[in-house]
Amino acid sequence: MKKLLMFAMLLMLVFAAACSQESEDSASEDKNTETKDSEESKGSEEADLKTELLNFQAEVVDVLQENNKPFGEFVDAKATYNDPEAEAADKPSKEELTSLMEAAKAAGPKAAEAIRAIEVPAELDKYKEDIEAALEDAAKSYEVRAENVTIEADEEAQKEADELFAGFEEKFGAVFEELGLTAPSFSAEL
Repeated sequence: MKKLLMFAMLLMLVFAAACSQESEDSASEDKNTETKDSEESKGSEEADLKTELLNFQAEVVDVLQENNKPFGEFVDAKATYNDPEAEAADKPSKEELTSLMEAAKAAGPKAAEAIRAIEVPAELDKYKEDIEAALEDAAKSYEVRAENVTIEADEEAQKEADELFAGFEEKFGAVFEELGLTAPSFSAEL
């Protein structure tokens, strides 16, 4: 009888240990599931944030491209006008170049206004100050570019505008890098 009692107690002990282990496994699985759900949620939020940033970048590029056209046309015409090797027939007249220069001068404030009017999406509120500072540099670069536009071949005339635009790209790119994305080159888009 003592053997039977010992055997029964041993079985109960094994049974209790097994139940205890099962509840620990269940609790561990619950924690793992919660951790995975939390990680997936964070991953999903980060992916949404990246998508929103890329969409916002596309909007900024559209505004920049639209407002850069007068400057691009003037720069191309100016390069041809000042190129000693260009054929006389290919060169724009001084009147045409002056007209393009005036259009570029008028486009500067309009470009700055359009850039400042860009609304940072609510999803990017965490980076709003950085993005707005970058956009302000871009706006200032167009104002300075319009003020310093000349027909003469003067590389220094646009140096300040180029530095402001580079600052814009650097500040905007920092937001991309913080999210693990490659910083864009807006000047390449223009």
